[in-house]
Amino acid sequence: MSDGLSFPGPGRRVPGTDDTNQKRVSTVSTLLQDRYGRPATPGRRRLLLALGALALAVSLAFIGWVTLLERPTVNWDDIGFDVVSDAQVTVTFDVNFSGAGTERSAAVCTVQALNSLTTEVGLQDARVQPGPGGRVRATVTVPTSERATTGLVKACTRVDR
Repeated sequence: MSDGLSFPGPGRRVPGTDDTNQKRVSTVSTLLQDRYGRPATPGRRRLLLALGALALAVSLAFIGWVTLLERPTVNWDDIGFDVVSDAQVTVTFDVNFSGAGTERSAAVCTVQALNSLTTEVGLQDARVQPGPGGRVRATVTVPTSERATTGLVKACTRVDR
């Protein structure tokens, strides 16, 4: 019962193939490994994933420590203002210091005066030292170029003494 097709057994050669094809495949495989590296085995892949996850966890922990835990902060609350004249306004505000190193720091607060069109008509920087418990109330007189209708804190930045 032969259909005319024969399959070579062990040690037999398929017509039309030679050892050079095998050498080419082996050479191409070697070139690919040289260029792209060895194919990853399941154990190696798991090891690389575990190392990547560990590096990510350490990086996130460091970023959290630097930005959240040790960073001293300063915030402020506007209390009120008083338009003294066409040329000045006084602004009262509370400054709250928190975080590590509160006792060795200060803040520079920028206080602004605005007119009825909310255009800035005066600007003054004031250095503020922390009080007991890291909280202090400050009053700053801001010179203005025209009559102001309000005064408020634009920003406070913590500085070391």
